[in-house]
Amino acid sequence: MRINYIYVIGIMIIAVFAMSAAKADLFEVDYNISINSPSNSPNLVVQVLKYEPYPVNAGDWFDVWVTVQNNGQADAKNVSFELQPEYPFYSNDSLVRNYGVILGTLNAYSAGMKGDANEVVLKYRVKTADNAPDGTSDLKFGFKTDTNSIETIGTLPIVIGKTKTDFDVVLQDLTSQGLSFAISNSGSNDASAVTITLKSQDSLIISGPQSTIIGNLAKGDFTTVTFEAVPGKGVHNVTLKVDYTDVVGVRNSIEKTVTLPANLNYPANYSAAGNSAGTNGFKNGSSTIPFYVYLVAGLVLGIVVTFGYNKLRKKRQA
Repeated sequence: MRINYIYVIGIMIIAVFAMSAAKADLFEVDYNISINSPSNSPNLVVQVLKYEPYPVNAGDWFDVWVTVQNNGQADAKNVSFELQPEYPFYSNDSLVRNYGVILGTLNAYSAGMKGDANEVVLKYRVKTADNAPDGTSDLKFGFKTDTNSIETIGTLPIVIGKTKTDFDVVLQDLTSQGLSFAISNSGSNDASAVTITLKSQDSLIISGPQSTIIGNLAKGDFTTVTFEAVPGKGVHNVTLKVDYTDVVGVRNSIEKTVTLPANLNYPANYSAAGNSAGTNGFKNGSSTIPFYVYLVAGLVLGIVVTFGYNKLRKKRQA
């Protein structure tokens, strides 16, 4: 049995194109097409080029890039585009974009023209609702031209998921070493490369590093971290920033405000922050004598030693 390799190759090419078309997240719209002469009309193809982050989280902003390509031979003239966000999407971006002409394939590939002259790329800033459902939601997108006054509406599929997590932060203790906090991953996803930062504020003296890397924190796990910091007795809360990488590799930041209890038990060697310059808020414990007393004593001792040495030298010379 002889195999016609030309037919086999042709079938393989058709299958490849079919698979590629099935995978594309696009909608294609033909307008003003004459059935007898379709090659003389423009043909616009609209596609989501990408959006970041992927997937989108409920309550977050994301950027979406949309490509519009004229695959027809004729030019598309006076084209206007409009993003039409509806629940669960919102945008305060410039939603209407006007373009004079999107070249057809004949003019786009003419002498001196670039191959991408028959397409435009649009970028929009969009926000998802706080209660947006998981899964794919459609973002509406429309356009019209001078040859078609009726707006053509299509949808851009956007995947909404839950990739972030959350944290609970509580004050664990106030010791002579500083403030200790317990941090737990209270969300529904793991977190990696977690960093805790104690933010600066008035009446909070920080004498050590402000940031600590605690590494990975799986959901439900907790750890503790201590900062060499002293709150003044007028400080009622402190703010910490939690930076982490979510399950899709996106870096996120969350700020947590921890309220200090009104009956906070300060350690016995605690000295209210700010009472004297140069103190870190705790008494040393080795001595409570001011520095200038040591200075005066040193000077007096030096004078006595010098006087005694000179007197002894004169006595030996005599």
